[in-house]
Amino acid sequence: MKNTVEIKPVPQVASWGEGIVKLGTLGKADYNISAENLNGELSKKAYAILDDFLSGKTCDIGEKNGSIAVELKITSDVPAEVKKNVDQGYAISVKDDKITLTGFGEAGLYYAVNTFMQCVKLENNVIFVSEMSVLDWPDLRTRGHFMECRYGSNLMELEDWKALVDDMAAMKMNQLVVALYGCWNVQYDGIISEYVYIPVKKYPDIKANVVKRYFSPKENRWVDETVPTPMAEKDFFGELVAYGKSCGVEIVPLWNSYGHNTIVPRLYPEVSAVIDGKQTGHGFCISTKKTYDILFDIFDQIIDDYLKPNGIESFHVGLDEVWEERATDVNDVFKVFSPWCECDECKKMSNEEKFLNHAIRLIKHLKSRGMKNVYMYSDMMTRVVDPVKFKKILEENDVLDVTVADWWTYTNYEDGLMFKTMYPELGIRSTIKPWNSYYHWNSTFDSVPNVYILSEMAHREGHVEGLQSYSAWDKSCDKNHMSMADYSWNFVGTGDVTEFRNRYAMREFGARYDEAKLGLELMDEITERRPGNSEFERTGEEETVGNGTIIHLELSYYFFSYVRPDKDYPRNFPGESMTNILSKRAFYEKRLAEISEKSVKALSIFDELSKDPRCNVELSKRFACECANYLALAEDYKALLKIHDAAEAKDAKTVAALASERKNARLSLMLKIESVKEAFLMPSHLRNQSIFMQLFADIEAYANSASDMKVDVCDLRNLASDAFMSLR
Repeated sequence: MKNTVEIKPVPQVASWGEGIVKLGTLGKADYNISAENLNGELSKKAYAILDDFLSGKTCDIGEKNGSIAVELKITSDVPAEVKKNVDQGYAISVKDDKITLTGFGEAGLYYAVNTFMQCVKLENNVIFVSEMSVLDWPDLRTRGHFMECRYGSNLMELEDWKALVDDMAAMKMNQLVVALYGCWNVQYDGIISEYVYIPVKKYPDIKANVVKRYFSPKENRWVDETVPTPMAEKDFFGELVAYGKSCGVEIVPLWNSYGHNTIVPRLYPEVSAVIDGKQTGHGFCISTKKTYDILFDIFDQIIDDYLKPNGIESFHVGLDEVWEERATDVNDVFKVFSPWCECDECKKMSNEEKFLNHAIRLIKHLKSRGMKNVYMYSDMMTRVVDPVKFKKILEENDVLDVTVADWWTYTNYEDGLMFKTMYPELGIRSTIKPWNSYYHWNSTFDSVPNVYILSEMAHREGHVEGLQSYSAWDKSCDKNHMSMADYSWNFVGTGDVTEFRNRYAMREFGARYDEAKLGLELMDEITERRPGNSEFERTGEEETVGNGTIIHLELSYYFFSYVRPDKDYPRNFPGESMTNILSKRAFYEKRLAEISEKSVKALSIFDELSKDPRCNVELSKRFACECANYLALAEDYKALLKIHDAAEAKDAKTVAALASERKNARLSLMLKIESVKEAFLMPSHLRNQSIFMQLFADIEAYANSASDMKVDVCDLRNLASDAFMSLR
């Protein structure tokens, strides 16, 4: 296992000899690098990366004329074992005084260098690599993430995006889909959650800013400002595309229309769905040319300005979750709007026909503009569209060759899958989409079982060409990211979920493997989700519900930001949770105690590992942060139960003391988050943290000043401050 874990992701074929090859000692290199057939940008970068890496390892910046020959080359002479994705395949030979890194294409050489660098060691001032032989290639042609235009990415600067690309490239992931537009319902601030990541030239009103509202303990002040999205303001998507290409990572844009698109029909109601003879400002009329004038103008700008200059031939059109929705109109958040047009022409079609006609029109246009890979989400084939009919209409319109169905479902259990097959017999190109702990601003969780289930289906059905996660970026989700890299590169070699988890603990914390393994297992238990419970809904008897579902849906704030037809807006928080908890107090007290106990243990482990330079210190700090968040959630609700009891006893002093303790505990956690995570994560992460902090500050202030204290934990709105309500 020791040698295997050195390489990320797991290689297809690798063996190690008994000896080592010395590359030099600290301060003196003993190697020379030569190259053949390195004519492309990526292969030249591979050479430069290796040269820089070895110079840094040996601490020798002088001329390298040592005795160990390090040869880089690209060849068309491919071993028979490599049967797919040949251009990404590579071979490494380390023996005696010769090291050969061979790529069967430019990407292959880049990956060979990547692997070789992972295997170089320093011990007793000697830089060396073990004798080894590697023959490697990926199972899937494309492997990567979809970066949602959502919390975190909406504030990433170009350097943050580049760091993301670097992180992916180090895992041999080669595709990053970036949503340039998307939207969700009204949640925070009474506004629709809309995101636009490029300046739209012909339609400059299509834009959206970011609200930053939270308390910063580090700066000891409230942050309350509205700012442009950096990518749109500075128009650097093209630079990101170019940088990705230089690292072997294809950057693909996504722009949604049907499903997750409120801004175009609202600003240009002439393209919106007609209901009862009136344009609604929601959905799309697919019978008017104006709809496609606008959409194709946007598509063409993206292609002409960002893709064609960089040789990118892929585009994602979204088309997911097309259904009736509420909270898409700020003037009436409870009203439900339909996306389906009923004008004289559209009403002649079924909803299935409307969807298919729209999808085909988009795909045909993109194909005419040179796009060879047009991705679209799969979920309408589980709701509205018959897959057989979809395949037929793709053929009839000559777009079967470019269309790629993006199959997503995010359960950790097979009985909860949204689909059981990806219909390989239909011959529709497909990619799989597990998720990577998307709700990281709420609470991170383990999605490795989801990655495994979908990867197993892809391996079994055989026709899937890529993995493209549903993603928002937080390196605290590194274990999930690494599972995607491993399973998409070498499914069989990666093994089952337990084998992956053990390998991950060894890779990142080898010197303290047993402790790290325990800490990671505790985190998995804390965030466990059991069968029958989705990301949005908890079902079944209490004892069948995992602690992760309780943390995610019942303790954290985020899901209480949604508009619900039978609830006030803003929601009664934490009153809704406390009403439920008090109705089953014994059960919840037991679960809160379990979460606290396990969180304390895991937090202690990762705090210790963060002090050991033999371990991945940065990951240790991040995992400690996540454990501290789980702990804070459990302790906050335990405190609210005690506040409930003290309030019934009219013990204002105890109420104030409990609230003060939890306020300060939250501030401490928030300071920890600010010291560990990137600036672009602060507004989303600290806003939800600030809600809890201010809740307890409000209880404390009220209990210390009220002459006749009346604290009802099932409805604390009577004592809520303006600051608390502004966060909601």
